[in-house]
Amino acid sequence: MRQEALNYVQNQLVRAEARLEGYLKNPKGTRNNTRNIIVKIRQYYKGFLGGKSDQRWVIMPGLRGVGKTTIMAQTYFEVLTEFKKMGLPKSHALFVSLDDAVENLDLSLREIIEAYEVVLGVSFEKQQKPILLFIDEAQYDSKWGVVLKALFDKSKQVFIFCTGSSALELRSNADVARRSTLERLYPMNFTEYEMIHHGIVPVKGLKEEIRSAVYGPAPVAESFTFLKSIESKIAQYWSKVDELDINHYLEVGTFPFALNYPDKNQVYEALNTLIDKIINTDVPRIGSLKIETIAMMRRLLYLLADANDTLAVSKLAALIGANGTTLAGALEVLKDAECLIKIPPYGSATSSVKKPTKYCFMSPALRASLLSIAGSDGTMATRRGKYWEDIVALHLYREFASKRAGTLLYDPSQGGADFILQMLNGQEVAIEVGNGEKGTAQVAQSMKDRGINRGVVISSRELSLSKDEKVLLIPFSYFLLM
Repeated sequence: MRQEALNYVQNQLVRAEARLEGYLKNPKGTRNNTRNIIVKIRQYYKGFLGGKSDQRWVIMPGLRGVGKTTIMAQTYFEVLTEFKKMGLPKSHALFVSLDDAVENLDLSLREIIEAYEVVLGVSFEKQQKPILLFIDEAQYDSKWGVVLKALFDKSKQVFIFCTGSSALELRSNADVARRSTLERLYPMNFTEYEMIHHGIVPVKGLKEEIRSAVYGPAPVAESFTFLKSIESKIAQYWSKVDELDINHYLEVGTFPFALNYPDKNQVYEALNTLIDKIINTDVPRIGSLKIETIAMMRRLLYLLADANDTLAVSKLAALIGANGTTLAGALEVLKDAECLIKIPPYGSATSSVKKPTKYCFMSPALRASLLSIAGSDGTMATRRGKYWEDIVALHLYREFASKRAGTLLYDPSQGGADFILQMLNGQEVAIEVGNGEKGTAQVAQSMKDRGINRGVVISSRELSLSKDEKVLLIPFSYFLLM
């Protein structure tokens, strides 16, 4: 064992609190409110400490910048508080950031684990007291899965919490998948943004009520009546919120770190740096791409950000000067890096192959940051329409597609709906998003052509019901609470 590893572990145990304290506070010096996912993470580690749960390994992947390290830091301090109550030493909680350890110190995770065992003075197999291991940016060590699996199997007294880019999940083997629990972290939804930014707590149960009404299973007319009945609850929430926050949320607010910048352009500069890190650091780890393919990725993202319509791979390839196979591979890796949400066309396998795939950005802030550098002189209304489409795609992906609770598609027909959600119960919902007072024509066309009996239009119109009682029109203010 190298002395450097021992020095590193000892240093982390002594200085971790001081180093992580900055993740807990905003620029004003007050503590940030926690995000929704903390409730789940808390259940896991408290279940472990209380001897009530066998779930001892939590993996939290997600796009760069969405706040994974902050969540881990908040959890670390919570655990230290629990340790104090239980009379456990702080040394039984170790925080390790592998981007620093691997990139700057040339240490491996295996060396760090071995050094930690020496510091503890007792082998993991013989441990009688709980140990919590926090591994941030685990994907920086290519053997992270093997090392942590071995540690997990050595002792039931070890709880592992690790984060990383989506490469972390992609490189998981079957043994890791069987032992661990996956909790993805996404860009913030609107109620998280308001809670973090202004301390406004959402109305309990309101998200579930709106979500159930919008996506069924009750008939659309009944859903409309129910939504009318809870208008006072919705108004109660919005009475505390400045509606100007909506535009700020769309343009930058899905990333928690954006709240630390007073100027929007500073956020875009930081986001463009983040995009460079994704392309130059995460992408090579996810896929075996040639250097020239990686070099064209920023140009590809610019084209996707500025496109008004769905672009076929062949057209994108021609614009960039690459062949279709290379471009398709690049798009797939950007999806795996969680920059993009891939939305296939609706239809049979045979017919859909001939239609282009639609791509939305995982966060509208990514699109906005790219447009701030190389966007065409489109109207703000047009850009905002694309931001809304991104935020709806993120919602549908987070609530349904990523949980395997539904399939997210789009209607490739001329004038078709922006999205079609296929749910596990067989129900399909045609969804249209519009900046302004959007009508029902596109949703109605998709419903007629595809035999769909439920439609949703999300726009700035007031809550209403179509004449045939098949389409629910909900305002953005309702959608943002889901």
